[in-house]
Amino acid sequence: MKKIIFIAIALATFVKVNAQENLVTDTIWVNGVCGMCEERIENAAYIKGVKKADWDRETHELVLVYRSEKTDLMTIQKSIAEVGHDTRDIKATDKQYMRVHECCRYRAHEPH
Repeated sequence: MKKIIFIAIALATFVKVNAQENLVTDTIWVNGVCGMCEERIENAAYIKGVKKADWDRETHELVLVYRSEKTDLMTIQKSIAEVGHDTRDIKATDKQYMRVHECCRYRAHEPH
């Protein structure tokens, strides 16, 4: 009986450690201007597999922690673009961009 319990605990520990090894931390650039943008960007980033999404208004950096077997950066960026925010790799369509609140229209603040 002790052997069975020991094996079960060892297996559970291995599975937990193995799952943690698939966590990836990455940072991507996402355009936005305000607190509403921050909320929208972070909510859009929280797709299946994402454990943390924290966007900084000053640097425009979104720090992500996610499970690499469940999602990837391109999928996360597509989700962010769908709510109207550009990343370095994926630009929101004009239609998606125009759905953000007027004060969130960051393209108007870009140098031409």
